[in-house]
Amino acid sequence: MRRGLLASTGVLAGSAILLSACGSPAGDSDSTGSDSAGPETTTSDPARAERTERDLAGIPTVTGPYSGRIAVTDGVNPPTNSWVSPAVFAPEDRPIFTGVLSARLAADAVTLGLPDPVTDADVVMAPHPDHVALDLPADDYELGRLDAVSARFDYSRDGEAVGELTLAEGWPYAQYVAASEQRVGLPDGAETGPEGLSLTVAETTYRIVPGAGAAVEEGALTLEAGSSVHVYAEPAGATPGELDLLRSGAVVLESTEVTPDVGDDVATTTLTYRTAGDADTVLAVAPRKEVTGSEQLSGAYETVLGDVPLVAGTQVTTSAPLQEPVTELDLDGLDDGERSEVETLLETDVASMRFDAPDSYHGGKQLQRAANLFLLASGLGRDDLAEQVRDPLAEQLDLWFDAEGCTGRSERCFTYDDRLGGLVGQTPAYGSDEFNDHHFHYGHMLYAAGVLASAEPELVDRWRAVADLAALDFGSPEAVGVFPQHRVFDEWRGHSWASGPAPFADGNNQESSSEAVNAWVGLSLWARATGDEALADHAAWLLSQETTSALDYWIDPEVDEAFGQPVVSLNWQGKRDFATFFSAEPSAIVGIQLIPMNPTQLDYLAERPEAVQALSDAVPAQGPGAPLADYVVLARALVDPQGAAEALAAYGPDDVDGGTSLSYATALVLSREG
Repeated sequence: MRRGLLASTGVLAGSAILLSACGSPAGDSDSTGSDSAGPETTTSDPARAERTERDLAGIPTVTGPYSGRIAVTDGVNPPTNSWVSPAVFAPEDRPIFTGVLSARLAADAVTLGLPDPVTDADVVMAPHPDHVALDLPADDYELGRLDAVSARFDYSRDGEAVGELTLAEGWPYAQYVAASEQRVGLPDGAETGPEGLSLTVAETTYRIVPGAGAAVEEGALTLEAGSSVHVYAEPAGATPGELDLLRSGAVVLESTEVTPDVGDDVATTTLTYRTAGDADTVLAVAPRKEVTGSEQLSGAYETVLGDVPLVAGTQVTTSAPLQEPVTELDLDGLDDGERSEVETLLETDVASMRFDAPDSYHGGKQLQRAANLFLLASGLGRDDLAEQVRDPLAEQLDLWFDAEGCTGRSERCFTYDDRLGGLVGQTPAYGSDEFNDHHFHYGHMLYAAGVLASAEPELVDRWRAVADLAALDFGSPEAVGVFPQHRVFDEWRGHSWASGPAPFADGNNQESSSEAVNAWVGLSLWARATGDEALADHAAWLLSQETTSALDYWIDPEVDEAFGQPVVSLNWQGKRDFATFFSAEPSAIVGIQLIPMNPTQLDYLAERPEAVQALSDAVPAQGPGAPLADYVVLARALVDPQGAAEALAAYGPDDVDGGTSLSYATALVLSREG
């Protein structure tokens, strides 16, 4: 086994790391109601927290453009890029999805339901259904705790605590615990029978389970202080004994933890659900996850992501193949003529290299493009060309990673947003000033910095203060107060979320699974260049989960046959699309799952050749002018190198996307022909 993820910081290998999005206040949250201090920051490495605080002191602090209410208790960082974001940034408006139940929170109620997927040729829809409404004696709610995969929403009336609603990913229950004696209104149609209180809506049976100190009385529940009520839906295919397990599993959930670990060839994720008195419960496992050490029940929930199996207990471990970052193409098979062809194209690409994009996304792509030119030149033994790339690339990274850069300019620099609690690259793009896509943007930058600093370690000290902040903004291995633990990553689903405030009825979303993978490659390269072994191991775990999910949920999805497309290009919590935010062209819909086609992507895409062939077949136009078609050509090289070479022959240096180059693309295709 390799070392535990935080072994270098004194944490025992395999010990639990509490993944919490909570920390010290990030600034004025406009929150009202409870004045609870919230949970304390969880940090295993005081030195990292100390260094982060020192580094951040050199960055200009601003209050970003987000002006809506943020429904969090004092002491809880605003959870951007999270499964709970809709309920925090759009209170009383947007539902949230746990992977089983969905919930719409209002100031005086919560409405629960089991989404029912409906599939057609281009979309799988599973919107929130308002099936089970609990009326609460409250007039406000705020997020009071967010840990690994559970969230507690604190309800209040006139500023006084009323009760706590707990939801958790991978837990098929919704839980409400009263803070005082009260009545909770039940939905119309709820009936008391031999098996307890139930409600059947749209052929789904919901069970409402009162705890000790609760009683049914005239269409309502009377609850004593500390009494609980749980709601769950009965899954299809469950045996009578399993239904009994579900009922007895309606116990009080207190918190959740995740233990990530990496071994020689596997990365594991252990989710632990802490219940009152360590009572057993029932857990739901994200579709297509490899479960170890737990026996699956026969019952399962049909969800937008696929069938969700169940296990009994308070802990579940899943595994994914370990994916290490790869940076260099295998050029050993190129003959003299092919090497000469690539070198000629490389000379042209280096000579025309430019860094004219001022924003954090396109600017980041230009940095990574240059880093790959540097690697290609070095791999071909063209030190002269590598040197021509090195100096201007280093100069651009000097700009981006200058702590005081934004005191004198409005682009190619970073500020800290004290409202949402994170680093924002200037000039923003695609809503990055509201925390959209930070892992995409900063992943490109860290990739470039990691490549160059690995070749020249003396560069680390020049960039480390700001580059470390960029890394921690989206991928911190622990909460360090000013940053949550890996902001964008969903530990239950095993992939990232891209939207900051997630102002959507279908929950959060992620479009480019490949750029999410690229983010963890970039984080890995930077961590290795700086010698941060704990961060490097953590990045390897994140990379392994993301690559597996990219294959299972985007590239090679299991969907109803009515879905007539080979790829899901946009996954939401309550929907799956064959679409993009920016183009209806098939080349864009497929290409956004392939950009920037770094060598790590070749590794995991090669595991599913039939899926890659289907992607290629879905894009009839693979020539210049079709958006992102060059990436489809590069993926095609995995299954049809000759066809890819013929398609690429039509491209000139200016016909490829700004995140790659014709010399790199040609080298990739030729490397597959050998």
